[in-house]
Amino acid sequence: MWLTLPDTHDAVPLIIYSHGMSGHARKFEDLHRVWAEAGYAVAAPVFPLSNDGVEGSWGNVHDVPNQPGDVSFVLDELLALSADESSEFAGRFDAGRLGASGLSAGGFTTYDIAVDAEWRDQRFTAAVVMSGLLNRNADLFDPADDFPVLIIHGDQDPLIGVEQAQIAYRSMTAPRYLIVLLGGGHASPYEDGPATFEEKIPGHDELIYASTVAFWDRYLLDIEEAEAELLRAATQDGLSAVQSDNG
Repeated sequence: MWLTLPDTHDAVPLIIYSHGMSGHARKFEDLHRVWAEAGYAVAAPVFPLSNDGVEGSWGNVHDVPNQPGDVSFVLDELLALSADESSEFAGRFDAGRLGASGLSAGGFTTYDIAVDAEWRDQRFTAAVVMSGLLNRNADLFDPADDFPVLIIHGDQDPLIGVEQAQIAYRSMTAPRYLIVLLGGGHASPYEDGPATFEEKIPGHDELIYASTVAFWDRYLLDIEEAEAELLRAATQDGLSAVQSDNG
């Protein structure tokens, strides 16, 4: 597990980030650093069968439904360390302000662990899904009421079509947000460094950084003014199309 902490010893909100197939926490250090600099702790598990260090990891999709359980385990461990006065992490995490996020199969994991009414771990209070695969069967997706979710998806995603994001958004109740990245691919908008198999669109990084921080500020820190900043940051001519419903 990779842990990125803000420069404070106060109790801070905790976000758990899930990578996709043949992914790894190291690919998102820039994103997690931005979140940490904004005052959030970020824990990023390295899933045992889907990380890029495992030979043939692309073929281990059968294990993805186990990843939500891994996330709950990580959350249990971190909150236990925070509650342990003898731990180096004593008092570091605010158990009442927990976010979940993830990319691709990590988006599946996030939908499952935080959003779906049947499967969710109710300790989570907000979620950001990036190019996510809907959990289980889209027809059976039943999101929890009044649970804040920000969905981000590229309209040129070659692996998971943007219609998955649109189905999820329509299924949800407020507060809900959908940012469609114009020209955006599957993983390149979120991962560090230059694109690998798809083009990285200039400006998408900054849009994602600013809009996700504003979303966490609004729904993990209860800063009402962050709503306007979220919409401002998300709405960029030529880079995005935005739908929102804050109730």
